[in-house]
Amino acid sequence: MNRLTALALVLTTALVAPAASSQADDASPSASSEKLINPGYWNVTYHYLGFLNKTERWCIRPKDIEKFLSGPCNHIYHCSYPYHSLGDGKMAFKGEIRGNDELYHCQGGGAYSATTLHMGVTCHGHWHIVPVPSASASTDATFIAATCPADAKHFN
Repeated sequence: MNRLTALALVLTTALVAPAASSQADDASPSASSEKLINPGYWNVTYHYLGFLNKTERWCIRPKDIEKFLSGPCNHIYHCSYPYHSLGDGKMAFKGEIRGNDELYHCQGGGAYSATTLHMGVTCHGHWHIVPVPSASASTDATFIAATCPADAKHFN
């Protein structure tokens, strides 16, 4: 597997479900009166390395909103974002994504409204023994509907 393919695979797996971080809990969004994003059905497109794209549809429940906005991760990786800022339609995060013989130091952020999201991330680290000096990815999402189809994929 060449280096570019390996890196694309790592970012694809890490960003397939933004923010399924092990540090986030299943509680409802914060008690603040600020409106984050709408719960419901979302169209989510991931952009990797500037030329790879993947689109999925997710059902985002109220309890998943902060986790969805906290930074990229999924069930394959352990992610920790000790620095995380969320408010006034802007987000920022800085932390690590760890996998089997992989470590990436990441930082990013973006903007959101009740019906849109744009999140970008830049990482560096290593995939096995291969150094990864810099890799970037982004997520763009748009709200589709307040209710999700019965067979919708749930974010968690």
